[in-house]
Amino acid sequence: MATPQLTPEQQEEFQRFNQLVQQLEIIRVNVQQLEMEKRDVENAIKETKDMDANANIYRSAGRLLFQTNVEDVKKHLTEQQEQIEVRLSSLTSREKKLVASVKELQDKLMSQS
Repeated sequence: MATPQLTPEQQEEFQRFNQLVQQLEIIRVNVQQLEMEKRDVENAIKETKDMDANANIYRSAGRLLFQTNVEDVKKHLTEQQEQIEVRLSSLTSREKKLVASVKELQDKLMSQS
């Protein structure tokens, strides 16, 4: 039995579908990474919450550790948390749009079969 030949338009749509699925997978990996980062930052914030303002605390900068004060670390962690939440929100919104596009294109491809 011969396999049906796809029209050039169907081939393009199929390629576009595969590209959208790949983009969606990449976004989902990025979301997972950001969620892990967010949990790490939240845990660090909890750890510093009840620390004495005069306690010795160290923060990393690349391969270096430097001593700093608790308030600066709290401020840095809060800013980091806010940045992560903004990026997560943006990625989640993009993920929803991609899911809708994938579903729409999938339905279109299935109806053409």
